[in-house]
Order: sequence, then structure tokens, then C-alpha cells
Amino acid sequence: MLAYLQLLDLPQQEVALLRVINNPPRGIGKATVESLLAQAVEAGRPLWDLICPGPAVGVPEKSQQAIRTFVQLIEKYRQRVGDGDLAEVFRDFVKEVGYHQELCRLYPDEGEQESRWAAVEEIVNALASYATAKRKPTLSGFLEEIALNARDKEENTGDRKSNAIVLMTMHSAKGLEFPQVYMVGMEEGLFPHHRSIKEDGAAIDEERRLCYVGVTRAQDRLSLSMALTRMKWGKPRETHPSRFLFELTGVAEQVGPDKPQKPRRRATARRR
Repeated sequence: MLAYLQLLDLPQQEVALLRVINNPPRGIGKATVESLLAQAVEAGRPLWDLICPGPAVGVPEKSQQAIRTFVQLIEKYRQRVGDGDLAEVFRDFVKEVGYHQELCRLYPDEGEQESRWAAVEEIVNALASYATAKRKPTLSGFLEEIALNARDKEENTGDRKSNAIVLMTMHSAKGLEFPQVYMVGMEEGLFPHHRSIKEDGAAIDEERRLCYVGVTRAQDRLSLSMALTRMKWGKPRETHPSRFLFELTGVAEQVGPDKPQKPRRRATARRR
């Protein structure tokens, strides 16, 4: 998806073009791509400049049509990127490309599908946040910001300091204890996960046991938190408190997932 954004910004970026020209599959096979590359090298031209006016010679008719459709798609959204809201344009682009269906085809496991789809959603959220923070947001500026952040992350990776925050999953925390523990994202759909809510029964029980694991990791202090709104596909959405919050505070019968109540203030519980 980032390669697609690079292509929408500058189609002459050959690495990005080669990555997405047939992803998801659209009938532009490996042999066709190799033939086009050879012609581009011989002519001393970028591959995009070769295919944009029309497919080069020696390309089967079926592949020619697929290339024309691909070029039209990119040009259509390049125009929209210059005129519209970046997050909205990218949401429409992902849908038209059919990337979600491709993820479902490639990864039969539902959890794997959700994980990879969530990564695409984060790109949309990042675009929305960037557009909100900048007076004149551009796709080029967004891609530059991502590149700089990635470089800074690489430069800052090193030995973990002794007095530092450690991020981990509930599963990896089993058997460990810490003086202070912060459990974040205590929201219906996150914890418990929406897939567990849909399945109910044993799935919810397993999530509840996992919550207990997190709670009992705290030696001195346990903090539970949730976001009142969470960015979903570039738009802020209201959240509902996790049912586990109500169960922990003993009000599960009065207030539950079916009758959500927004917490008014941050609460911190000491383990006894």
C-alpha cells in the first residue's frame, strides 16, 4: 500500500511500480513485465513513460488491456490526490484496488487477515493525522515524514535502558511481574476482541482469563485505561468501555456492554 502511495505521488518510481503492477493480480504476468523492462532499458526511459501512452510492442492483447486499466486507475487517483482529502482518497483507492479481498485470498487464517488489514488501516489513520496537523498537506510530504520517522527509529534502536517502559502482549507477560503495570485499550472490540465477542462463550472466557493474567502482573500499582474515541479509517469513532472494566469494579450487572457508560475520569487501582 505504501508502494501504491509512492506511485500515486511519482509514477516514475520504478521499484514501487514493479511491486504493485500485478498486485493484486490483474493479468500482467512476469513475462510481460520482463519484456516491458527490457524495452524500457533499451529505450533509456522509465517504465511508466513506456506504458503510460499505451503498452509497448510485443505485449499480448489481454495484457495490453490490463495495463491500460492499471494506468487509468493510477491517473484517476493521482488527479484526486491533488484535489481532495488524502485519507478519503486512499480509502476509496484501497476499496477499488480490492486489496482486502486479496488479503483474504492469500491468508486463510482470519487472525492473519485482520492483522494485515489493521496495518492498512493505520496508513489511513496516519494520513488523516498528517492532514490535520499540516496547513498544506501533500502526499509527497506524508511520504517524506514516514521515511524520516523510519530512519529515526533505526538510529534510535539499541540496548534497552534499565529504567524504561516495556511494551508486550498479555501472552508474553505470563510468569512475569512488574512494580507498575498499565493495561491500555480496555474497550469492547479490543479487549475483549471483537472476534471473541462474535463467538461468545469459551472465547470470551479465554479473553477474561487473559485479562486476569494482565491484572496479576502488577506488584504495586495497576492502571487501566481506554480511549474515549479511536481513529478508524481516518475518522474518530466513539468507543465503549470493556465489559471487564465493569466486572472488575463490581457493576457488571448494573452497567454492561449492552448499556455502556463512559468513564468520567481516569481511575487507578492498587493491587491488594
